[in-house]
Amino acid sequence: MRQDQLKCLHQLLLRQRESLLNKNRSFALETREGHVVAGDEADIATGETHRNLSIRLIERERVLVAKIDRALEKISQGTFGNCEECGENLGYSRLKARPVASLCIDCKLAQEKEEQVYA
Repeated sequence: MRQDQLKCLHQLLLRQRESLLNKNRSFALETREGHVVAGDEADIATGETHRNLSIRLIERERVLVAKIDRALEKISQGTFGNCEECGENLGYSRLKARPVASLCIDCKLAQEKEEQVYA
């Protein structure tokens, strides 16, 4: 991968990371402020459902932040852009679409197929 491409992906990862962390901070602030839903039982239930969905989304975003951190670490180590299974180059277009990708398409498809078998 060319240095300009690597730099572009590095900046993309940093922007995504910052965006996710800002969302997490906003949610934490809202939670601390204790936005209480007032109203009847249906309004309260809807508010609680929304809050639970937000918590699950934040947890998924925390996992994504960890993947971004791992990708940034790989960039600094010089191992970014190679499949963790077979060692093949992932290619710039794949990494541009999914910069935290760690498997080539063939290995990812094999992993998903295996997950379906054991799911």
